[in-house]
Amino acid sequence: MKAILHFLYSISCVMVPCLIYQRLSLKKTEVSISKKHWLWVYVFLIYIYLALRATGTGSIWDIGEYESISSTAGINLIPFQSKGYAAYLLNVILFVPFGFLLPRIWTRFRNIGNVIGMGAGFSLAIELCQLSNHRSTDIDDLSMNTLGAFIGYCIWLGFSKWFNSKKPGQYEKLSEYEAEIYVILAVLGDFFLFNWRLLI
Repeated sequence: MKAILHFLYSISCVMVPCLIYQRLSLKKTEVSISKKHWLWVYVFLIYIYLALRATGTGSIWDIGEYESISSTAGINLIPFQSKGYAAYLLNVILFVPFGFLLPRIWTRFRNIGNVIGMGAGFSLAIELCQLSNHRSTDIDDLSMNTLGAFIGYCIWLGFSKWFNSKKPGQYEKLSEYEAEIYVILAVLGDFFLFNWRLLI
C-alpha cells in the first residue's frame, strides 16, 4: 500500500500541472480533441515521468541537504570523458521514445530540427535539475540524449513510410506549443513538488 501511495504521489507531481493546463486550454478552444490524441498524450507524459525518475533529477527540496546550493565538481563540459560504453548506450536508449513520440503525436515535430531541439532542451533541463542534488552533469549525457531523440525520429520516419501514416490528424493539438508546455510543466512540477522526504 505504501509503495502505491509513493507512486501516486511522485507521478502526480508531473501529471497535475499538465492536467491543469489541459483543463484551462479546453475552456478556450473549440477544437474537438479525439480520444486517440489523449491516449498518445498520456503515453508521452508517462514516458516523461519515467525519464525523470530514471535520471534521478533533483528538486528544490534537495538544496538544504548540502553545504552549497550546487556543486561544480560534478560538471563535465569536455566531450567523451565518460568511462565505459554502457553509459553512452543507456543515455541514447533513454531518449529514443522521446524522438519517436514527438512526431507521432504532433505534426510540428515531423521535422528533424524541431525534434533535435526538443531533445536537447529536455536533456539540458534534466542536467540542470541534477545540479541541485549534486549528481553529475555531463556534456556526454546531453549529446547522447540528443542522439537518442534523433534515432527515435528516424524510427518514426521508417514506421510512417512503411505504414503510410504521416498524414496529420484532425484532432491535432490543444495549442501550437502543446508538447513544449507539457515538458516544461512536467519538469517544473517534478522540481518544485517532488519531496523525496515524504517517501521515507
